[in-house]
Amino acid sequence: MKEETPMPPPRHESTDADPRVVALIAGSLAVLVAMGLAVGLGLFGHRSHGGELAPAKPAEALFQNGPAAQTSVAQSWDEYERDTRLHLEGYGWIDRKAGVVRIPIDRAIGLVADGLQGAGSAEREANPGP
Repeated sequence: MKEETPMPPPRHESTDADPRVVALIAGSLAVLVAMGLAVGLGLFGHRSHGGELAPAKPAEALFQNGPAAQTSVAQSWDEYERDTRLHLEGYGWIDRKAGVVRIPIDRAIGLVADGLQGAGSAEREANPGP
């Protein structure tokens, strides 16, 4: 058997696990955390008046007319829906000179369905099956 030769000791780079680098990183993180806390406390202190917290407003005070108040979007939506419903469910002129009218959509669907049903029966009469 061969005689085993001892391995040389491992050689590390001089920058591996340098305590000064670890301390510098830890110190930098501590400074950043402290600055973040200081800014947060400064903003919080700025919001409060004279060192006291501002009292919380009740929910009713958040809206001018209380919780029943509607936003402009909700009001516009209600108006849009009312106009659309009137357009879909009412009669009216589209082009009076051309004789084009608007009829309720339910009535129009019924007329189209009746027309398709009638067209199907006329086609069956014209082309009787085998």
